[in-house]
This record gives sequence, structure tokens and C-alpha cells, in this order.
Amino acid sequence: MRPLWGLVVMCTLLLSVAVGAQMTDEYQNWMRSNATLVTDLNKNLTAKSGDAAVMDAKTLEENMAKVLIYWQTRDVNDGVRFSLDTKYGFAQVALLASQGKFDEASAALKMTQANCAGCHMAHREKAADGSFKIKLK
Repeated sequence: MRPLWGLVVMCTLLLSVAVGAQMTDEYQNWMRSNATLVTDLNKNLTAKSGDAAVMDAKTLEENMAKVLIYWQTRDVNDGVRFSLDTKYGFAQVALLASQGKFDEASAALKMTQANCAGCHMAHREKAADGSFKIKLK
């Protein structure tokens, strides 16, 4: 019975490593997507394109919900807080843009981006090749 138990434990560990690696890849894809979306959102707010700005902000909000789960599964409390605050920030931007309050939406976006920067400072480090790696602390 012991060899079987050891095999079960080994398979469980290997599966958790594979799932963790997959989730890390997805996380990095969300971050790349967020960078593009924030650029588009800024342009749409400047152009006073309400529908496009709302769509960008809502997509960012959805991405941040995924990022929130990422940090929750790793039990990283400040990552959870940064994600939650950022998710709410993008919801505020969407609401303001939907109301045609583009200056207020731009201000809310700047505050939201400060949350992004705080998390990046705490949980991102630059590798020698110029890429970024996640640090869990």
C-alpha cells in the first residue's frame, strides 16, 4: 500500500506544479493584454469615445478578477488587495466613461494605474534578459 500512496502523492505534486506553471503563463498573458488595453483606454478617454472606453475598462476589470484569483490561490494578501482595488478602479472608470465624464474617468484611471505600479514594485522583478518574473514574497 505504501508504494501506491507515494505514487499518489508524487502525481499530486506534479499536477500542482503543472497547474501553477500554466496559471503563471496565463497571468503573464493577462498582464500583456492589460498593458495594451490601458493604452487603448487612455486614447479612447482622450478622444471621448465613451463606448470604446467602457469596453476597454470592463475588459480590464474582468482581467483583474482573474488576477485576483491568481493571488488568492497563492495566499499573497497584498497581491489580493492590489488586484481588488485595481478591479474596482477599472469599474469606476467604466462607470464614469459611460456617463460621459471623461476627465473624471481619466483621473480615476491614473489612480488605478498607481495600484498597478504598487503591485509591480512588490511582485515583479526584471530578469537579465529583460523579461519580468513574478515574485511571491
